[in-house]
Amino acid sequence: MHFIQSIESLKTVSKANNHIAFVPTMGNLHKGHLALIEKAKSLSKDVVVSIFINPTQFNSKQDFETYPKTLQQDKSLLEPFFDDRFIVFSPKDSEILSHKTFTEYDLPKAADDLCGKYRPGHFNGVIQIIDIFFDLIKPQYAIFGKKDYQQLFLIRDFANNKYRSIKIVGQDTVRSEALLALSSRNNLLGAKYLCKANELFFALQELVEMVKLTRSHKQAVAKIKSSLSQNGWVVEYVAIRRRRDLKEPSETDKSLVALVAARLNNIRLIDNIEFCID
Repeated sequence: MHFIQSIESLKTVSKANNHIAFVPTMGNLHKGHLALIEKAKSLSKDVVVSIFINPTQFNSKQDFETYPKTLQQDKSLLEPFFDDRFIVFSPKDSEILSHKTFTEYDLPKAADDLCGKYRPGHFNGVIQIIDIFFDLIKPQYAIFGKKDYQQLFLIRDFANNKYRSIKIVGQDTVRSEALLALSSRNNLLGAKYLCKANELFFALQELVEMVKLTRSHKQAVAKIKSSLSQNGWVVEYVAIRRRRDLKEPSETDKSLVALVAARLNNIRLIDNIEFCID
């Protein structure tokens, strides 16, 4: 295993590898991240995992400063993957942020909807760092979790415009036994609210069944949003979108995704379910 913190060292190790599978993370790793790495290992023997807490994607300084920094724990969790062709890249903020001038990207309108509506500038910050990593690492594959569905869509759109040689791979969401989508944020909930958090997934399941049965998106969304609010959630959005472009569906659209973002005990959680209407 190569543990690398400088760009120059990364270039030295990675330039000989033409078929890298890349997994970007912000650390605080869990089984969801390990599933991404397993997918990367299935695609290539040469794997790069980045551990970098991206300051440009946070909407508040406090959120950035309080994000868990668990590098030693993360390295221990990655030990089963260690071999001579496994690279962990954990650069300092200053080196990455000075590598490229901050850019305002021309993102599609979908960036301003859903999470983008409540986290202005977030996706521009995400793409900023992904752009730098893609340029440095030049992977053949890049693996992202479907839990961050809107992020995956925007990264895929960005790569299609600028990095067409990189295949963006979406990995299914990993869930706990209680069906809660695994997230680094779950650790902040505390035992009391952790037991309640899977309500988000069950609300999505109910939403999907209602849409399949009634074909009435707006009424179903309104009912689920009201139900979550009555159960102690602060709802940002509940939505049905077309998978292909994240636009609101018409009556003839069949391939859909149900998405939700809500706060429980002031901890923001997101989830989604892909589904089809027959």
